[in-house]
Amino acid sequence: MFKDNQDFYPTPANLITKMLSLVDFRLINSVLEPSAGKGNIVERVADKFKYLHSSYNKDVKWDIDTIEIDQNLQYILQGKNYRIVHNDFLTYNTYKKYDLIVMNPPFSNGDKHLLKALKMQENGGQIVCLLNAETLKNPYNSTRKDLQRKLEECNADIEYINNSFIDSERSTPVEIALIKINIKKVNNNSIILDELKKQEQYREEATYNSNSIIDSDFIKAIVEQYNFEVKAGLQLISEWRKLDSEMFKGISLSMICNTKDDQELGIHNSYVKNVRMKYWKTLFDSEKFMGLFTSNLRNEYFNKVKELCDYDFSLYNIYTIKIQLNKHMIQSMESTIMNLFEEFSNKHHWYNETSNNIHFYNGWKTNKAWKINKKVIIPLSGYRDMQYSWGRYQPTDYNVINKLTDIEKVFNYLDNGLTEDIDLMKTLKFAEHYEETKQIETKYFLVTFYKKGTCHIEFRNLDLLQKFNLYGSQRKGWLPPCYGNVKYKDMTKEERIIVDEFEGEQSYNKVMNNKDYYIVEASKLLMLA
Repeated sequence: MFKDNQDFYPTPANLITKMLSLVDFRLINSVLEPSAGKGNIVERVADKFKYLHSSYNKDVKWDIDTIEIDQNLQYILQGKNYRIVHNDFLTYNTYKKYDLIVMNPPFSNGDKHLLKALKMQENGGQIVCLLNAETLKNPYNSTRKDLQRKLEECNADIEYINNSFIDSERSTPVEIALIKINIKKVNNNSIILDELKKQEQYREEATYNSNSIIDSDFIKAIVEQYNFEVKAGLQLISEWRKLDSEMFKGISLSMICNTKDDQELGIHNSYVKNVRMKYWKTLFDSEKFMGLFTSNLRNEYFNKVKELCDYDFSLYNIYTIKIQLNKHMIQSMESTIMNLFEEFSNKHHWYNETSNNIHFYNGWKTNKAWKINKKVIIPLSGYRDMQYSWGRYQPTDYNVINKLTDIEKVFNYLDNGLTEDIDLMKTLKFAEHYEETKQIETKYFLVTFYKKGTCHIEFRNLDLLQKFNLYGSQRKGWLPPCYGNVKYKDMTKEERIIVDEFEGEQSYNKVMNNKDYYIVEASKLLMLA
């Protein structure tokens, strides 16, 4: 199945059992599996935690992250609902700490992977690793020599095992080394406390200007800002802990970090998680990132912030989310436009005035066909406090802004960026200040508000209106399937009758002469920066 992945050797069940027997999971909360494959090891780790949950401590909590570079294997992990936090372990940079890194890295460069794990755990933590024995027995290059030296410094336990992969899903006679490393927590002296003891007569002030990280790449800038904030906060937590015994008796750091876990690792990870939450919220609330999306779609993704706070706020994860957003947007684009097409036509049919919104014509295989007229009326009040006779004019009300913004976004998709931008909020603020209620000029419409609670929308661009009607009518199946594919003169009599009622020969020829503008595919509507 994975013959193209020369480094994929699923770990045999008996070897996983031996690996995990080296770990006391009662002392473990957070785990990283950096070469997760299709989840053989991480599945057994999860079983260990579930067993603890049922047998020892019903309140036990666990936190498992995985990394996998092979996209096919990523799909398998996702199907099993495992959290994939990155694709390439060697480029994984995180502020999160793990109690345990358990790994069966690629045999071809396992030395680099184990060195990476050692670096991540240098301030304390466990590692259980399978490694090609040849990596340790033949240290012919500087990387292997460096690994050998570090394993000696850590007093690593190493057991060599022959033929452990002979009966595995992908057989190999290679000899492996089972390595267990337990790095004790490093206690550093407090720089702050040392300085206080020295009674220095001066204080060095370090200031940070947030504007210094702003550059042309918004996403890169906000990631850099996040990195700064996490580093600063973790340094403060570290220094607090070092000062705690002498200066802050009775004050719990867990209270400040909003966690019930008073252990050092729990406080550390809780802080990182809270900062992640803040930045994911900031990202999804940003017009630069989410500006093209309608309010419903924005809310849907904003509600995923609690889930995303388990993932690093990194370029990799942001762009992964952006790809998902793009796919979701393409899938939902047609329904978004069609919902507006319905709203401008029959959604408010109960209201007498809206009967003028549409022009009826005989559609293909049906007579229930219509298109939107130049002016449409929707129930949308620009007035507040209508229970009083004075009815305050307020077109900047949230409901008005939200609705007109969503309508404008639909036409942004159809417009291809051809129309000069007009700031909707500024326009409505100006209208409110001068009490202008009629023919307010926005990007695509002239808007008029009436006290009876209606909003009249008049299209400024009839070509764009034609494009909107064409999009809706085609997807409703009201136009002949040949529409846009054959010349008017080559249509059948029945097809020409439908086109004549919809727009006429002259308008159809105009569409045929500019099909790239008028006839749109949903996948081409999304124009994210």
